[in-house]
Amino acid sequence: MHGAKTIRATRGVAWDLAALNETFASATPESIVRWALAQGVRTLTSTSFGAHAAATLHLVQQLDPSAATVWVDTGFAGDPTRHFARELAAQLKLKLTVYRPQRHPLACLARLNISDLANINEQQRQELAEEIKLEPFQRALDEFAAQIWISGIRAEETAFRSNLEIASWDERGILKISPFLKASAADMDDYLRRHNLPLGPAVYDPTKAAQHLECGLHTRRSTANPVG
Repeated sequence: MHGAKTIRATRGVAWDLAALNETFASATPESIVRWALAQGVRTLTSTSFGAHAAATLHLVQQLDPSAATVWVDTGFAGDPTRHFARELAAQLKLKLTVYRPQRHPLACLARLNISDLANINEQQRQELAEEIKLEPFQRALDEFAAQIWISGIRAEETAFRSNLEIASWDERGILKISPFLKASAADMDDYLRRHNLPLGPAVYDPTKAAQHLECGLHTRRSTANPVG
């Protein structure tokens, strides 16, 4: 029997994380997403429109064409990412909602005294992440009143993610489900090929010092205050 400490609740719904992860350990990504969508609670899928974004978005969309998808457009995405986002959203008929920082990207940089994104200190990087990613995403969660968050993260991407379970409790008070957590890059490439899905471009993210590091979206809650 799983102890009570493994049971977490959000907005009146409780889940036993240990029991879920025991079940998910041998489940397919499709089965995991089916479980999430069958809970009958507000669920959203997030994307950065990165290399393998099409896999998670396609899987969710195939199972629930009305599923909500959220993209935090930081303002720093390059033209290839924006083109890919438009094309994939149209191809999959995504119910896409875009959230943006409350300040213009250039105003964010000016406020933080950042003149060169290639040369910023850790405090500036964290504050930039709060403004352009964490606060907009918190707004998305609040407006959707989300109880389950379906994420496309994978364990091999960062050291932090390698220690996560498929079902995890996010500090913002929601259940995070990562159906492809245990998948390799080769697995993802295979999924894209089997479903005739495009590979996305590399995403430029100024809130990460390197691609194998976290920006905070998956590790901590936003403390940013709305702009008055």
